[in-house]
Amino acid sequence: MKYNRAFTCSLISIFLWFLLIPSASLGKQKIQDEPPPRTNGRSAGSRGCSSNSRILQNAPPALILLSPNKKRATTISSNPIFAWFVRDTQTRKMQFRLYQKDRATKEYELVKEIKDKDFESKAGIMVLPLPKTVKLARGKKYLWQVELVCDRNRPSANLFAEAEIEIATMQPTLKNKLNQTANPDDKAMLFAKHGLEYDALMSVLAENKTSVAMKRRMNKLKVALLNQITSEPSELKTLQSSRIHWMKME
Repeated sequence: MKYNRAFTCSLISIFLWFLLIPSASLGKQKIQDEPPPRTNGRSAGSRGCSSNSRILQNAPPALILLSPNKKRATTISSNPIFAWFVRDTQTRKMQFRLYQKDRATKEYELVKEIKDKDFESKAGIMVLPLPKTVKLARGKKYLWQVELVCDRNRPSANLFAEAEIEIATMQPTLKNKLNQTANPDDKAMLFAKHGLEYDALMSVLAENKTSVAMKRRMNKLKVALLNQITSEPSELKTLQSSRIHWMKME
């Protein structure tokens, strides 16, 4: 199964200046410029699946992938976590697909697909760790896609969003520090310091706060990371306050 698309991308500044951590250069994880995904990590329009539901002004899109909206995400995990925001409370069937980009042909080949009968949407942030059996290759680029099934008899009416992610090689200094760190919050800070905002956000979503002070620090980091997903104040506020749902799929 092939998926063929071109992408453009421009690097943006990191908004972590207000944290009490040293800023880090993204140069350690070099990424070639390519076009961004057509959906920009979010579903088109604001209506959602139901044409009868009333959508409030400035409501966020029905589906937002938690991935930078102006550049490709980078992770050092060969078994990464994926997360997305679902706006509507009505439960819908969902589908998840992960494709690997062929360096020579520029085509995308299906690596993993999830469309189980129990794979359903929940309002808030949904977090999906890849099954341990799925290992992604370092140095490779991947495309991941989430689809909300609005009408199983009319796939063209479904909502979908997609984003790119690249598996980078871990720097030895970071590897040593991570091996000495067990707390997810401390790991999140390390990821952020080393320019790995995607991995930092996935760690923050674990919400394993050990103290009031650390909770405040993690909230600041969470806001800074979510700022790379959306610059709209109303969307940022919604993402910040969303309930988090962890899933387990085989």
